[in-house]
Amino acid sequence: MFKSTALAAVVVLATATPACADLSYSYRYTLRLETDASPAVLTTAITADFGRLFPFDSNCPTLPPVGGHCDLYSAGQSYPVQIIDRTTNSWTFLSLPTGRSIVFSLENGPNGVELRTRSGGLSTPTTAATIHSGTAYALWSLFANNISAAY
Repeated sequence: MFKSTALAAVVVLATATPACADLSYSYRYTLRLETDASPAVLTTAITADFGRLFPFDSNCPTLPPVGGHCDLYSAGQSYPVQIIDRTTNSWTFLSLPTGRSIVFSLENGPNGVELRTRSGGLSTPTTAATIHSGTAYALWSLFANNISAAY
């Protein structure tokens, strides 16, 4: 599976810039699956194989339950997240340094199962650059490609 180094320069700056207005995004990726598994079954499989499929390196081989923490690694830095919600087809991270949330869900779409990502919260100039440059979209596209390749 592919891991991301695309955010290396952008992410390194993220902890040093002050927060500003709320900035949200919502992306959808149609998965190219060779299975007819439901979104709930896929979510169970993906969270059980989290360390291999997620585009950041992490100290979590599987996704912990609500209240658990994972460190995501990029460019030699650790970015801690807390799992604040899990459903049969989704999970939500809270970025501990920034307070931003991101929801990952698997849902039926018009062309098959989709990975959907939604994020919101206070923004830093670096966060805004990551979103507006397309880097965030590309990163979660990599996650969708990893899922598609695995299933």
